[in-house]
Amino acid sequence: MIRLSIKTVPVYIGWILTIFILAFPVHAETDSDGKWQFQIAPYAWLCGQKGDLATQPGLPAAEVDIDFYDDILGNINGSFSLIGEARKGRYGVVADIDYSDIEDDEATAGPFYSTLTTRTKSWIVSAAGLYRLIQEDQTFLDAVAGVRYWSVDSTLEFGAGILPATERSNREDWVDPLIGIKGLLPLGTSKFFISGAFSMGGFGMGSDFMWDAMLNLGYQWTPMFSITVGYRYLDVDYDENDFLYDVSQQGLVFGLSWRF
Repeated sequence: MIRLSIKTVPVYIGWILTIFILAFPVHAETDSDGKWQFQIAPYAWLCGQKGDLATQPGLPAAEVDIDFYDDILGNINGSFSLIGEARKGRYGVVADIDYSDIEDDEATAGPFYSTLTTRTKSWIVSAAGLYRLIQEDQTFLDAVAGVRYWSVDSTLEFGAGILPATERSNREDWVDPLIGIKGLLPLGTSKFFISGAFSMGGFGMGSDFMWDAMLNLGYQWTPMFSITVGYRYLDVDYDENDFLYDVSQQGLVFGLSWRF
């Protein structure tokens, strides 16, 4: 029996993507008119949060575990996500901006405190270049290479127990290199399609390691407008200067897309 763990998931996804690439037609086509094409895609990410978070030396790491469906019940204080893309021929650029404000009042407080409330505000901004490896009608596959900027503002509020109540906040910023792949596959002659993206990065230059995967089912209402529903999983392990952010975020994604 194959045992799948979070640490080995990127390896399995890499194999799946390799098979996915080989399944595409063996030749590539690009737009013959050579005009710029643009896409704007706002989306909502109902994400939970799970992992370990530490802000200051001497304080225990907080263990956070929020299921994504808890967001609806008030754990998410705010969220904003937007993707923008511009492409001409085989080359393009893409930017992804994601902001989330997640609070948890049921985090594990440890033996020295009675309660623990965690609040994490994070900005994740990615910018990357694109190269169209394959295009056949509406089917395409892009290689992605760029950087991802992280800004994580975390607050831990410990309730009085053996030790007196205390509150600690810290903000960390770092930049990860990233590489990845994204593509789209129409489902026969229908207006439905499958789209997805996978990236990994960090490699010890920012975070120790980061990986990000998303898979969507979409419907093309018009040549310019489409909607998608899917699932996204993001995992990052950053440990620097007594700040620990070893966290995964996952949940449903609902998106809109305009092409022009």
